Amino acid sequence: MKNKKTLTFVALLVIIFGVAPYFLGNIAKDNIEKQAALISSTPGYSLKIREYDQGWFTSHAVIAYGFDQHTLNILEKSAKKDIDKNIINILKDGFVFDLEIAHGPITFQNGVNLALLTMVGQLANTESQSGKTLDLFSSVSYGGATEININSPSLKIDYSDMIGQKMIVGYDNITMNASLNAALDEYDLHFAMDQLTLNMEGVAVIMEQMDLNANGQKINDYLWLGKGRTTVKKFNLNTTKNKKLALSLDDFNTDYNFRKESDTALTMNLNANMDEMAISDIILRNFQFDMDINHLNIDATTDYVKSIQEIYQNSDGKTLDPKEFEAKSKIILAKAGEKALKDSPELIINNYAFSIGDGTFNSDGKITFDGNGLENIQQLSDPVTLNKRLTVIANVNFDKSLAKAITGIAMKKQMAAGGVDIASMPAEQLDQMIEVQTTTALQGFVNNGYIKQDGKNYKANFEMQNGQRLINGKALAIPGM
Repeated sequence: MKNKKTLTFVALLVIIFGVAPYFLGNIAKDNIEKQAALISSTPGYSLKIREYDQGWFTSHAVIAYGFDQHTLNILEKSAKKDIDKNIINILKDGFVFDLEIAHGPITFQNGVNLALLTMVGQLANTESQSGKTLDLFSSVSYGGATEININSPSLKIDYSDMIGQKMIVGYDNITMNASLNAALDEYDLHFAMDQLTLNMEGVAVIMEQMDLNANGQKINDYLWLGKGRTTVKKFNLNTTKNKKLALSLDDFNTDYNFRKESDTALTMNLNANMDEMAISDIILRNFQFDMDINHLNIDATTDYVKSIQEIYQNSDGKTLDPKEFEAKSKIILAKAGEKALKDSPELIINNYAFSIGDGTFNSDGKITFDGNGLENIQQLSDPVTLNKRLTVIANVNFDKSLAKAITGIAMKKQMAAGGVDIASMPAEQLDQMIEVQTTTALQGFVNNGYIKQDGKNYKANFEMQNGQRLINGKALAIPGM
């Protein structure tokens, strides 16, 4: 009896560890193909399985992640120089990964794992690559949930020989942790990177301490909702060719929340802020932007995304002629727009603020559309009908220091364009010129009723509703409107 039980147990182990991996290998391949299809359903991007050699206990795969064929075709048509074409050739390859896939029920990659499958992979080596390559580890549980972990201490790739011009890309300390549920309709993502650098002929880019957190839920075949936050400690862009440009951002943060407002509508909040933004000699500080978009019709949004995907994912890989693309896009937008407008969407600017020097600016406002009784979008071609349905409200507050700072920037540019050597002018003289022009301009706006003055502070209220245009409560003709 003991021998029989032992033989039964041994036979069971043989089935579990000897036979099961073969069948689980088929499930593993199917799971990877579904995830590749999910990623490739996003317009503009593609994940292709280039090779898949399935074995009994393990399989080997080569996958490539990058732009989809439609996007590559657009980039290729816009390429005018040989260097552009060479860069596009690099983009065609995308990021190529070599993967070793172990079939469950027990795997031994990165320790002992009770899982349907696990996989380890690395970014495929190139001749111009140096540093520690990117490492990937992923597991799929018996229930079908996927966990992905990516780490790379540093990597630098020199594309200069490939494109015939200097181009070096590098990054330090990348980590990514992602999870995807079994139904492939919920995800959670965290991405962090210490530094990214791009050095090209005449262009240098540095981004430091980027951190991204996001999660989402799929509500139908085309729409993902969710929320996320991205932070960047520092971003610098410098160009030295043709028009010189120096752009820097410090402590830049964005938050979004895209969710259901009701069973038929969506709402989205977007919030962005940064400590400082410098564009050449113009410096903005304490930048803030907070907005909401409400009453977005779900069916209209779904139809729009579906139609755009169909344009991007032509089976023949051909890109539409620009005129044909424009014509189709107008039809898609009109159809989705008509349905969306009937739900009376609104855009609310909760806060838009910044400072320049000692001056401050802040504003808020909203744009709403009354879609009640709207039969078709052609009705809006009549300006009277459109004005009666559209409401625009804006409130603006600023001080004289801000007006003076903006006037100073404009004056200096005009004088420089006229050949005036600003550096040779006494500071007192330049400041007096700016003061006089600022005071004159502000007084003119006050006299005409465009703004109201309260000491050194100014404010304006603009309203357009029921076919009327009001500034600070008074009907006023506005040039160009």
